[in-house]
Amino acid sequence: MRPATYAYDYPTSRDENGRERIGRHYLEAAPETLCTLSEVPWRRPAWAEDLLRIARAVYLADKLSRRDTADDRWTRQVDLRVQVTNVDVWHGHALDLFSSLVGALTADRWRISVRPGAPPLPHQGRSHYDTSIEEVALFSGGLDSTAYAAERSLVSAGDLLLVSYFEPKWKSPQDAVFGAIDRSRRRGLRRFVSSQQVRAGRPRLEKSARTRGLLYAATAVFFAATHRVAQVAVPENGQLALNPALTPARVAACSTRSVHPFTLGLLNEVIRQVGGAVEVVNPYLHLTKGEVCHRALNAGLTPTTLTRHTVSCGRASSSRPRLHCGYCYPCLMRHSGLLAALGDDDTPYSKRVWDLPDHDRKIEDRRALHRWLQRPFVVRDLVTDMPVPAGIDLAPLVAVVDRGRAELSAMFDRHRKTGR
Repeated sequence: MRPATYAYDYPTSRDENGRERIGRHYLEAAPETLCTLSEVPWRRPAWAEDLLRIARAVYLADKLSRRDTADDRWTRQVDLRVQVTNVDVWHGHALDLFSSLVGALTADRWRISVRPGAPPLPHQGRSHYDTSIEEVALFSGGLDSTAYAAERSLVSAGDLLLVSYFEPKWKSPQDAVFGAIDRSRRRGLRRFVSSQQVRAGRPRLEKSARTRGLLYAATAVFFAATHRVAQVAVPENGQLALNPALTPARVAACSTRSVHPFTLGLLNEVIRQVGGAVEVVNPYLHLTKGEVCHRALNAGLTPTTLTRHTVSCGRASSSRPRLHCGYCYPCLMRHSGLLAALGDDDTPYSKRVWDLPDHDRKIEDRRALHRWLQRPFVVRDLVTDMPVPAGIDLAPLVAVVDRGRAELSAMFDRHRKTGR
């Protein structure tokens, strides 16, 4: 299979090696809100700007390279060259690490290189700066990021910046959740929402988007570095962060790994290699979905906000009257967590997976999850699909998975006993 080759942000439609140019005409490169929120009275770090530029190029190449054109209809070879502002810090080990990171996320073979010449993001040129951002976190509008935003909004400190990407089908519930948090906050609350839509005149884009989380994280890291914030929070409950494969067929890129400790470890090492001092952390790694929901309630969010406005579905679609399908793995995880915290769950699911017949393909995740719960979970299962970075204590990770399994088993027991 011939590798897909791309050049990002080149001034001509093809570079000297015949690479296809991808850039501003596909995805907005420097939205005005990004420039405004990154306006500071000191020099912005070039490495963080380049990290964002490379992550954006990777995401575009990911969406433009369809898996169904690969020899095995899954594993792609992508050769990507990106224009950056500071080539010297990226040559060598940093790019090797970044290629490994992207390969771990997508289960593809990536070759990423850089060349000079990228224009820096524009400054607004203001003489007055009203930014006082002291904390940065990702915010998707799901249960986990909502709980974390609600908790941190109650801390008396400088502004909290929530970074999220625009999805038309999620805008209304995301705005509702943000509004609920904003009404009870005790600190300044800022929000960055940018489009992730690929504006391409293509017949079809790749459906999977395993690098989307990396684009979110790189955007948050850019803001954190610009405002001299030491950490970026990427809140995800331990069960989904570790995301142990339910079946042998759900390994590698068939299972999302964007917040796995190994992924975050690679990203943090890339940042260190290019001279950065920002660390990306998952504050909810040792919490189950139910425990996260309890924290959301303790932070003042109402059950209605959690069930009616947060979005957790892995197959959310604007073509359905209800965003949550009710039968995908994230929906099942959501359901178990809400049952554990609230005792009930009135999320408007499109389908009640418990009522579907055995021959319906929509129960595949429910069936795989049930079989997984019948098998014991041991330390070895933590590293079957992806390693855990050295120095991390494995016992708490096994413990959070075990507690999450207990919540999931209780969900199955409830529906088996009640039939509803």
